[in-house]
Amino acid sequence: MAWWIYPIIVVVSYLVGSVSFARIFSWAFAKKDITKVGSHNPGTMNMLRTRGFGEAILTLVMDAIKCGLPALISYFVIEHFFEGYGDLAYFVAGISAIVGHCFPVYYKFKGGKGVACTFGLFTFNPNFYWMSLIAFVVCFLLMLFVIKYGSVISFIYILSMAITSTTLFSVWRVLNLVPILVIIWCIVVLTFSLHHKNIARLFTGRENKVDLMSKICKKKSSVVVEEGEDKGEEVVVEESANDKTTENMNKNNDSKHE
Repeated sequence: MAWWIYPIIVVVSYLVGSVSFARIFSWAFAKKDITKVGSHNPGTMNMLRTRGFGEAILTLVMDAIKCGLPALISYFVIEHFFEGYGDLAYFVAGISAIVGHCFPVYYKFKGGKGVACTFGLFTFNPNFYWMSLIAFVVCFLLMLFVIKYGSVISFIYILSMAITSTTLFSVWRVLNLVPILVIIWCIVVLTFSLHHKNIARLFTGRENKVDLMSKICKKKSSVVVEEGEDKGEEVVVEESANDKTTENMNKNNDSKHE
């Protein structure tokens, strides 16, 4: 096995992962810096709260691709030349892209929390992509109808996929099993550590809820995001079109009476 290939995989995947689509889309669609609004986190959940469902899904998909695609390419290239080493190359590329997302070189190492990238890592995997999609659908429905905390949904998905992949790889006795499992659980530890403020707010009852149904069904409205005292918190004030119309009518009536 030509081990010199792995540093190349690490560097290329890291640089691809460092691209911040939340920043790109927020600026392209609204000329706003996503790191200056809401929770200041350049990720899917902050895009959902501050920019809406459509841009959040677009961010999720692109973040998933920027992690899953380099991993998948690494898998097929290495597996072609060195049979049995594709799985290790896949997860080396995947964790490198996730680290790039969380600590991007392009943005002074200030990035997101890696959940969407981890979704891409598991979804692009040829061995259990369908399990990842099932887990995603289940988590989506849970967030839609039961659990309103995005951080909790993220934990459920990542833990379920980590346990699933660990079980399957162990049963299959894949080559390089130990380093692969170490990478998978390092991703879990990294994700939880980057969510330490969310975990603290969950225990104190101050974690922000997300009404996913309202985000999906919401009509066009102007959204003003105010920064709370704690950067982890956000206050979203929505002004509907009807409220604007009422306000304008009141102003016109006042001007007539003057």
